[in-house]
Amino acid sequence: MLEIILVITFAILGTCLGVLTGLIPGLHVNNIAVIMLSISPALLVGLMFLRGYGVPELFIPVLLCVMIVAMSIAHTFLDFIPSTFLGAPEGETALSVLPAHSMLLEGRGYEAVMLSAIGSLGGIIVGFIFLIPFRFIIGEPVNGYIFLKEYMVYILLGICILILFSEQTKIPYKRVVNSGKTEYEPGKFSRTLGIAIAVLIFLTAGVFGYLIFILDIGSPFGLPSTALFPALAGLFGVATLLDSLRSNTSIPKQKITRPELDKGETLKSVTTGSIAGSTVGFLPGLSSGVATVVAMLFRKEQEREQVIVTLSAINTTNSFFVLVALFLILRPRSGAAIVVNQLIPVEHWGSTIMPGNLIYLVLAGLIAAILGFFLTLYIGKRFARLFEKISYRKVVGGIIIFIIIMVFMFTGMLGLFILAISTCLGLMPPYFGVRRSHAMGVLLVPVIIMLW
Repeated sequence: MLEIILVITFAILGTCLGVLTGLIPGLHVNNIAVIMLSISPALLVGLMFLRGYGVPELFIPVLLCVMIVAMSIAHTFLDFIPSTFLGAPEGETALSVLPAHSMLLEGRGYEAVMLSAIGSLGGIIVGFIFLIPFRFIIGEPVNGYIFLKEYMVYILLGICILILFSEQTKIPYKRVVNSGKTEYEPGKFSRTLGIAIAVLIFLTAGVFGYLIFILDIGSPFGLPSTALFPALAGLFGVATLLDSLRSNTSIPKQKITRPELDKGETLKSVTTGSIAGSTVGFLPGLSSGVATVVAMLFRKEQEREQVIVTLSAINTTNSFFVLVALFLILRPRSGAAIVVNQLIPVEHWGSTIMPGNLIYLVLAGLIAAILGFFLTLYIGKRFARLFEKISYRKVVGGIIIFIIIMVFMFTGMLGLFILAISTCLGLMPPYFGVRRSHAMGVLLVPVIIMLW
């Protein structure tokens, strides 16, 4: 009983940490997990007082892992709030910025946050239900992990082709003169031209992504650095904000209302996201950002509500299943999994019953998900009420300055250079009228090159 009480207590502490990391753009949970690993000897010494209360010494590292797992799950709930209201995405929330920001401009920012929370909680629930089936599909007797690992590069190539050739935009190119005015209208090859522009944007973003990943980037303040932060902040954050400024947009009064959802479609969104997020959790080099692009093939982009639910389910389920993958394939796929692998014995999950340590971690994830759901709604409501009192142009200007400062703090002058280029790339899709999701080539192309 004492062990369960301690697990619940440390899961709550981890959830509180996840709230902080989720609300601060650029402070990725994987970086925090690695930092905690470096200070874990001191943390473990500090927790040794628990031995005086009958807690076994070997159980103390498990409690530290419980806290880190809870932090990583809670982070996936809260990080949608800065993505929606500040336009500062991470790899996992990049595409969700687009429908969420448009809902914000309709006075439905809180609804977007609630949709995300529903998707994340649903992802955890469906992921928990999938635990035993995935044990047999990924491991013995099906051994699906081996198949996916061997053919993933070809699967990704096929996905890229589907994404690009599903572009429906028709680019007007036929010159006509109406009432003395020169105009352009679609012609026979307009859709082909739209696909060509989509390919150009995809490959340009892909080459850009490959180049920034080989750069030696660092923070002038010693903070954890990743080139992905300025790249995605420019492509999907600053570019979106500048585009809305150009349109003379204003933030309307935010409505604190529940979204109207089709239960069947929502279940489909959660299930699709859970399958995509759990699958990439087992694969090397793939993130939930890549799973996002895959899931977009099965959702209509105009269904913004269901897109948000799907992407949030992907994000949270992926964080959950990278821990399960550690016990199934004995390979860490995230910062949190690396810490767990270093601190406690990881027993291979080869039977129907889960190993004892995995049970504790799964319990921590469920606790963090429930708490994270309600905390996201509470904090999201406060953000929505704050935003309706501020001038939109001032808000956007302040957010852009804030993103620039954060990029400099985490990645220095080189990060600012990446931010500038990625912002220019991010302005290309709306200029030509093609989907902004093609810019996710910044993630897909480097992964394909790495797996080739």
